[in-house]
Amino acid sequence: MAFKYYLNEPLVGEKEIEYATKVIQQGWLSPGGEFNKKLEEAFANLIGVQYALAVQSGTAALHTALLAFDIKPGDKVVVPSYTCAACVTSVLQTGAIPVLIDVEPKTFGMDIHILEDVLSTQNIKAVMVVHVYGFPVQNFDKIMELCKKYNVLLLEDASEALGATIHGKNAGSFGDISVFSIRSEKMIGVGEGGVVLTKQKEWHDQAYYYAARAAPFRRPEDPWWHKYIYTGVGMNYLLPHLPAAIGVAQLENFPEILQKKRFIGKKYRELLGSLPGIRFQEIAPETEPCFWLNCILLDAEEKKVREIGADLIRQGLEVRPAFWPLSDLDAFRQFSYGSQEQSLKLFRSMLVLPSSVKLAENGGKALDEIAEIMKETFARHGMIS
Repeated sequence: MAFKYYLNEPLVGEKEIEYATKVIQQGWLSPGGEFNKKLEEAFANLIGVQYALAVQSGTAALHTALLAFDIKPGDKVVVPSYTCAACVTSVLQTGAIPVLIDVEPKTFGMDIHILEDVLSTQNIKAVMVVHVYGFPVQNFDKIMELCKKYNVLLLEDASEALGATIHGKNAGSFGDISVFSIRSEKMIGVGEGGVVLTKQKEWHDQAYYYAARAAPFRRPEDPWWHKYIYTGVGMNYLLPHLPAAIGVAQLENFPEILQKKRFIGKKYRELLGSLPGIRFQEIAPETEPCFWLNCILLDAEEKKVREIGADLIRQGLEVRPAFWPLSDLDAFRQFSYGSQEQSLKLFRSMLVLPSSVKLAENGGKALDEIAEIMKETFARHGMIS
C-alpha cells in the first residue's frame, strides 16, 4: 500500500550513489572491501569505542555478540518482553534460555526491580538492554551497577538508538558489547545490516571469528592452503561491500539525519502534547533521544485504538502497532518471568506515528498536516471534542 506519509525512509543522496558506483566499478561486492573497513572505523569513532564489526543484519549482530560472550546451551540471558523478536530468537539460536521480564511504562526499558529480583535468584550469564524507539532506558546506571554486582555481562542493544546520548555519551558505548541495526528504516540504512561494537579486543576477535565462518587462517601471513580450515561452528555474517559503501555515505550525512529526526520528535510533542487522553514516551533524566520513532499512548479501549489506527492508515498515514509482547506469543510464553502487565498495556494503547526523516522538509509542513489529520480522527472517534 502506498502512503502519503511513511513510518520511515532512508535519506539517500548523491554520495550514496557515488560510493555504490565506485564499488560496482571495482567489481568487488563481497565482504572485505575498502568500504567495509571505512564503515567499521567510522562507526567505532562515532560511538567512542575501539572496535566495530559490520555484519548482515541487526539479528546477526545480536547472535554474533552472544557467541562472542561464549553464551552456551543452558545459559540464561535476561531480555525485555517489549522489544523486537530478534532479541529473543538470537538467544535461542545459541541454545541459551531467555528470561523475559516486563518493562517500566515511561521509557519502555526493562523494569529495574524485576531485573534485580531475577539476578538475585537465578544464575544469569548476560543481560540484554534495549533502548526502544531511540529513547535510552530509565535507570540505566542502576542496570549497569546490578550487572557488575552479580558479575553479569551487559549486551546493549542500541539498534534503534544511533545518536541518542546518556550523560552526554553515545548510546552503544556502555555495554560490554553493543549492537546497532543499519536496516533501511533505522537511523542510517543500507538495506540490511548491523554492527557489533566493543572496547575489548578479545570480544571483537571472537565476534569476527564466529561471523567469518570460524575460519581463522585467512590472514595474509597464513599459508594459502589453510583457508578452508574451520575450527568451530561459525556463521556467514560479514556485511558485503556494496551496502558497506552505502553505510559510509550515510554516516557522513549522519549529523543532518540526526538533526532532522530530533526536529520531528520535538515538533510532534509541540503539536499533539496538549491533547487530552494522549501521552508520549518519556525522556529519562540526563539522556537525549534520537527520536528514531515517535509513538503515542491513547487513554482508550484497545478496540478503539485499533479503529483509530485503521482510520489513519486509510487517510495515508503509515502507522505501526506496538511490539506484541514476546511473553504473550506462543513461541516464547514459556520463558516469561513474572507479571507482564506493562508490556501488554503498551501493546493495547499505542500508535507509532510516521517518523520519516523527510517529514522535516519545508519546515515540517507535513507534520502540521499529519497533526490536523490526527486531531480530526481523534474527534471523529470521540477522543477529543
